[in-house]
Amino acid sequence: MPLADFRAFRLFLSRRAPISTSTISCPVCHSANSRRSKRRSVLDYLFSLAGILPWRCESCELRFHARLMPFRTLFYAHCGICGNLELQRISAEHVPGVTAVLGRILGLPALRCEPCRHKFFSMRPLRREKRAAAAA
Repeated sequence: MPLADFRAFRLFLSRRAPISTSTISCPVCHSANSRRSKRRSVLDYLFSLAGILPWRCESCELRFHARLMPFRTLFYAHCGICGNLELQRISAEHVPGVTAVLGRILGLPALRCEPCRHKFFSMRPLRREKRAAAAA
């Protein structure tokens, strides 16, 4: 990659909106300043199968387990990378990958996550905003 292309790519990445952090709060100090922690034990991996992930509070350094998203939102379409629920519908041709052919054949809706730009198919319904439902 030429140096000019690399600089242009870095400039593009710096202008993108950052991926929002989770709204997970610490159970002890109730700070919203939490980050994902590395899995350490077999128990951490078993919890991960159920969607319960390890977190670390950056304020009080407590390590705790919590879901990335509330359980009630798991039934709606969400990004598999960042968990974002605000998705855009896109054309099915824009979804990359070998398995995308199956999604096109089945006629599944194609979705795109704005913060991380992940494109995917989902059988789950989109979550409607409460404000949009109240205005209608």
